[in-house]
Amino acid sequence: MSKLLIYFHTLKFLKFSQFWYRALKKCRHPKVNVIEGKCRNRVGVWVTHFIYEQKFIDEKTVRFLNRSGSVVDHTAWNDNSSEKLWLYNLHYFDDLNAFGSEDRRDLQAVWINKWIQDNPASSGGNGWEAYTLSLRIVNWSKAFLSGFKYDQNMLNSLAQQADFLSQELEKHLLGNHYFVNLKALVFAGCFLNGYDADRWLRVGLNDLERELEEQVLRDGGNFELSPMYHAIMLTDLLDLVNLASVFPGKIPSDLLTKIKNKISLMFLWLENMSHLDKSISFFNDSAFAIAPDNEVINEYALKLSVPIAREQQKNSNIDFSVIHLADSGYISVDGGDVKLLADVAEVGPSYIPGHAHADTLSFEMSLGRSRFIVNSGTSEYGTNIERLRQRSTAAHNTVEINSLNSTEVWSGFRVARRANIVALDYPECSPHRVLFSATHDGYKKVGIKCLHKRSWLMEKANLQIIDEIDGIFEHAIGYLHLHPDINIIEYSNRDCRLMCGDYFVNISVKNGELSIVDSTWHPEFGKSVPNVALKVEYLANEVSTNIEWLKK
Repeated sequence: MSKLLIYFHTLKFLKFSQFWYRALKKCRHPKVNVIEGKCRNRVGVWVTHFIYEQKFIDEKTVRFLNRSGSVVDHTAWNDNSSEKLWLYNLHYFDDLNAFGSEDRRDLQAVWINKWIQDNPASSGGNGWEAYTLSLRIVNWSKAFLSGFKYDQNMLNSLAQQADFLSQELEKHLLGNHYFVNLKALVFAGCFLNGYDADRWLRVGLNDLERELEEQVLRDGGNFELSPMYHAIMLTDLLDLVNLASVFPGKIPSDLLTKIKNKISLMFLWLENMSHLDKSISFFNDSAFAIAPDNEVINEYALKLSVPIAREQQKNSNIDFSVIHLADSGYISVDGGDVKLLADVAEVGPSYIPGHAHADTLSFEMSLGRSRFIVNSGTSEYGTNIERLRQRSTAAHNTVEINSLNSTEVWSGFRVARRANIVALDYPECSPHRVLFSATHDGYKKVGIKCLHKRSWLMEKANLQIIDEIDGIFEHAIGYLHLHPDINIIEYSNRDCRLMCGDYFVNISVKNGELSIVDSTWHPEFGKSVPNVALKVEYLANEVSTNIEWLKK
């Protein structure tokens, strides 16, 4: 019965269209058509900008997600002994737009020809799934526009891939998958010429504006509430602006204007949700080295002459700049030498929460350019125990009650009962302090009759966190995951002294018992770095944690 309830609470949020298109996908399969690829005449010049690290090492060796591998024959492309995400990356061809690509064009041509030979459409496999098709179509097109010497066989393959994708759009998933499907068809429809190319372009443009309006919220955040996927989509939009300059008129001018407006908002959101080291925070599925670095994205926009919105300079008489990103559900507090990022968000789009974590009321914090309190990050997808642990409440800087998750995450990308923000006190700001709070009902959803309220009070060199649990519970534990570079000087069951970069920090708790436990931090896929977490066992319904810092 419990399994049926989990399925019920998962499926009830889906759109009817997702059920419909999933059923269609079961009984309708794309046709493999042979199409001659012809290039469309270019009017403008493609602005080349490399954004990835090198992936192709030599004619047999590749490296993705911090793991090297070899492709010695055609079976390697779909080797079941390899992680699914690693195999997907093998088919993406990100290397075509990676740093130093100019020096690897001959090697890249070998890989393209190898892919064409080893992966005929009739054989299916990872390379013919809609998401991998979408990323590869764009990567090939961008490389060809950048001066890569392609031949007719490559153009024919590109056309066949676009035609196959046009029949295999991921309308059963929607979200970022569907957006990149549409983007790929727009790329293929612009780069290639002819009746089929015009059809792909129409299909791609048909839903692009609607998805743009839904997936980029009014505050500029991507609706999946992941800084990593936000940065990916921002890069996607810059690619579309670049494409429009090469083939003017193919992307309608009003849509192009909306894209540029969204880009401006997204840059502002990215700045607010990044740490003082200028890199993304780790909320929901987020890690480094998947999306381009912030500075790489900034440089791309500058090359395209796309304006980058920036926050106004902070008033020197005010200690903090406070931004409430109301639509996405985050609060960003910037004190110049301290940055606090708090999650007061809903789980995400109700019908596609696959990248959500059970992290409601978690937060991250940095002092200077040193990260201090960090969520655990993401090192893998899939359905194993470690994936579940990384999505769990205990892997984030928030409160776990009765050893349960605040949101019922399960499998690799599933969410059943989920926490909702039932009360939010907007930031109260004076020149030298900031106070805000939020309450969620996640534990009530899973049968524990209590609410969790968290308040943050930030002053010049002090942060006080007050957790109130309204109701009856057996046990509750608060976590503060420390960045691996943090050096603990001494601690007791009530306080802890440590060093964070150029700062001495003291953390003390009231109505709680503090201990230190081993943990791991996951800054990249395929990477696990030992760290420690402060674990606070709650001895009352109200527990306060005080964090003070002093520069050396």
